[in-house]
Amino acid sequence: MTTEQRRLAGRYVLEDRIGRGGMGEVWRATDTVLGRSVAVKTIDLRSVPDESGAARFEREAQVTAGMSHPGIVTVHDSGVEDDMAYLVMELLPGPSLAERLRDGPLPVAEVEEVGREVAAALDAAHARGLVHRDIKPGNIVYADDGRVRVLDFGITQLAESSGSQVLTATHTVMGTAEYLAPEQALGGRVDGRADLYALGCVLFALLAGRPPFRGPTPVATMMMHGSDPVPDLRELRPDTPEWLATLVGSLLAKDPDDRPAGAASVVRSIESHEVPGVAAATTVLLQGDPTQRTGAAAVPPDAVPPTTLPPPPAEPQRRGSAAPMWLLAALAVAAVGLLGWWVLSSTSDPQDPAPASTSTVTTTASSEQTTTEPAPTSTSPTTAQSPTTAPSPTPTENPTEAAAQALSAFSDEVGALERDKTLDKDAAKKLDDDARDLDKALREEDPGKVTDAMATLTDTYDSGVQDGSIPPEASTRLDSLLSSLQSAVDDYAG
Repeated sequence: MTTEQRRLAGRYVLEDRIGRGGMGEVWRATDTVLGRSVAVKTIDLRSVPDESGAARFEREAQVTAGMSHPGIVTVHDSGVEDDMAYLVMELLPGPSLAERLRDGPLPVAEVEEVGREVAAALDAAHARGLVHRDIKPGNIVYADDGRVRVLDFGITQLAESSGSQVLTATHTVMGTAEYLAPEQALGGRVDGRADLYALGCVLFALLAGRPPFRGPTPVATMMMHGSDPVPDLRELRPDTPEWLATLVGSLLAKDPDDRPAGAASVVRSIESHEVPGVAAATTVLLQGDPTQRTGAAAVPPDAVPPTTLPPPPAEPQRRGSAAPMWLLAALAVAAVGLLGWWVLSSTSDPQDPAPASTSTVTTTASSEQTTTEPAPTSTSPTTAQSPTTAPSPTPTENPTEAAAQALSAFSDEVGALERDKTLDKDAAKKLDDDARDLDKALREEDPGKVTDAMATLTDTYDSGVQDGSIPPEASTRLDSLLSSLQSAVDDYAG
């Protein structure tokens, strides 16, 4: 029996792999007992170096199966067979919001409904003391009934009044950079307000076609969340209702205390087209075992009544942009930790031991989480690991030639990474295919096609970084080249 035909629990036949990450794989499968298609998430327990991975997987099965809500993916079964743990879920037809975004921004009415459904799902989870920690377009998928489902509670943190971490080590950053709350980037304890910030990022992306912050690297993006003002949503999407733009701005407040009082208040805001109030003490901390709690949400529905829409601020693009000094300082420390290994790798003697990273950025693919630790710099003198050693395009006055040269430099480095086996063939092929489309658009001298092709290449690259198919040692060498290419394309199209 081939891997694709493996049968679990005597009934679940694994057919097509539809997702892969550091915690295992997601398969399209058939339940031969009930005769239905399902999604099966598996983890090879032999690949787990300690108990944390298996424990996190087991907890995911427990907490997700314990929630019954139309906005949360349904879990049918779970178990362990030999060295394989598995979680059987409903198979969603899709698409995910990430796939929808490939075609551009969504209609305002659809964004409102998605926001309402996701906020309702978060309210149900927060009422049980659960924080998702990785709300993003790839983890929100359409079901057969036309509603969206929230996937992947695999990195959920159980809130405990003791303040201790559960399954997630302190100072470990878990989440996806473009949708990561500033306080979550610090690697400390977070509560449901981090999910609300991520929801704000999702709504912004659905309306504007891109997340509010996207830097050339995950570290740069994390720093932008902590320090940069929120872009003016209505300038990017003029038909956005003022109340909705104000709601998104409040969700993206740097200080958690300035965000809405809870997910339930966000639901009411969307239904009433009013701006919710804020509550400084909003958390999802519950006394006792949160898995035994099925009562009211942390913030009662009527605790903070919605207010009417305030007058528009003088500088709407700066709404929610003020960050407390402790947050900016802590983000700077986190960034230094993440960048330390990169800086040392470009200055250390090749014979010196590779510096150890001091923080972990975990990014996830749709329906699957991938833990990606910045890899120690190779000590081999034959493999360039520092972005400072990557080839760079020769400056030119002609925008078309500049873009073509920047594209050539990027493509050459992709080829080099594939040859030295730093980048696998599938990831390299996806980048090469998009690069050829961009090259064709440049040769046709069509600015619109060039812009679209560049956006596709960037999305492919970002997805590869997030799902781990483009490892840190590859992105270290490609980040600056992609940034240079983007600048050249912007100059050409502008």
